[in-house]
Amino acid sequence: MRDLRLPDAVVVGGGVIGCACALKLAEGGLNVTLVERDAIASHASGNAYGGLYASFGPGIPGPTLPVALRSIELHRELDPQLQDETGIDIGLRQAPSIDLALTQEAMIELFDRSAWWAAQGFDFEMLDQRHLREIEPGIAPDAVGGVLHNSHYEIDSYRFALALATAFERQGGQIRAGAVNGLSRDGDRVTGVALQSGEELAAGTVVIASGPWAGEGEIDGLPDLPVRPVKGEIIRLRYPEADISHRIAVARSYVARKPDGLVWIGTTDEEAGFDETATVAARDRIMAGALAIAPGLESAEIVEHTACLRPTSVDGLPVVGAVADGAIVANGMGSKGILLSHAVAEFVREIVTGEEASVAMPAEYDVGRFL
Repeated sequence: MRDLRLPDAVVVGGGVIGCACALKLAEGGLNVTLVERDAIASHASGNAYGGLYASFGPGIPGPTLPVALRSIELHRELDPQLQDETGIDIGLRQAPSIDLALTQEAMIELFDRSAWWAAQGFDFEMLDQRHLREIEPGIAPDAVGGVLHNSHYEIDSYRFALALATAFERQGGQIRAGAVNGLSRDGDRVTGVALQSGEELAAGTVVIASGPWAGEGEIDGLPDLPVRPVKGEIIRLRYPEADISHRIAVARSYVARKPDGLVWIGTTDEEAGFDETATVAARDRIMAGALAIAPGLESAEIVEHTACLRPTSVDGLPVVGAVADGAIVANGMGSKGILLSHAVAEFVREIVTGEEASVAMPAEYDVGRFL
C-alpha cells in the first residue's frame, strides 16, 4: 500500500511555473510537495510586468503562437476560478496597448507586420498621428503613428503566483522551505530529492522548475541545461497626470499605467550572471527610453526600482520534458513565463499522468533537443 505521507511528486521552485505545475498535479489527485528555498514568487515571477501577449515574442511567429493563444484562453477560463477559490484578486484585465512608431521607417515595419496579425485574427487598429494623439496626448511630438492592439491582456504576476500557491495548498498540497542540492536515485531512476539540510524527500516524480538556477549545476545529478539568467529591470513611477492610459512600447522600452495608478517603465535584457542588483546605469537607460515615448514623465517620481533574473534558454524557447526516468524539467520561459504557465503545467501533467493537454506541446520545446 502506498504511504500517503510520501509525495507522489516533488516540484522544485516556487515561481509561477512551479506553482502552476504543482497545482495542476494536485488537481489530478496526486500527493504533491513544492519545495522553495526562498519564498513564493520571490524572484522573477514576483517582479514581472505580467503581460499576456500572443502577438510577439520568441517563437512568434513559430511554435509558440498556438501555445500562447491557448494560454490566454486558459487564463480567461481559470483565473476567475482562482480568484473565487482563494479570494485573491489576480488583476486579469484586457489591456489595449500601442506599438509606437517614431520614424516613417518604423511605421512601414508595423504596416508590414499588420498583414500577419490580420491573418492570425488579432484585433488591432493602425493609428495615424492624429488618432494617436487623440488617445494618448502625452505621446512624443515626433511620433508618426502606431498600432493599437486590442487582443492583449495583463495580470498582477505576484498575486497570480500567490493565488496558484494558495489554491495548491487548498488541494492538499504542501509547501516546504528548503534548498534542493541533489537528486536521489535508485539505479537510473530518480526517486526524490536531497535537501541541503541533509534530508531526503522521496517521490515518484520530480519536477524541476527552479528557473535559471537549474542550469548552473546547483542540483547534483541534473543534466546540464542551456538555461541562463537574463537580467531585467523595471521602474515604478508616481505620475498623477491624466495621460498614459495604454501600454506604449518602442522596441524594449515601454510605458504603462497599472490599475493602482503607478506607471511602470522598462526594461533591460542584460547578461549579468546571478546579480539581482538594480543599477544606476539601467535606471538611466530605462528613463531615456521612457522619455522618448512620453516626455512628460520627466516630472515623475521614482517609487521603486527592481531587478530580476529571467530563465532563458539559448534558443529562446521553453525547455520541457523528461531528463531522466522520474525527473522532468519545466524551464526557459524567459519573459513569457506568466503567459505560458497554465499551458506548461498541462504539458507537465500529461508527461506525468498521461492526461492530454488542451494544446499539443511543440516538438521545439522538448528538452531532448539539448540532451
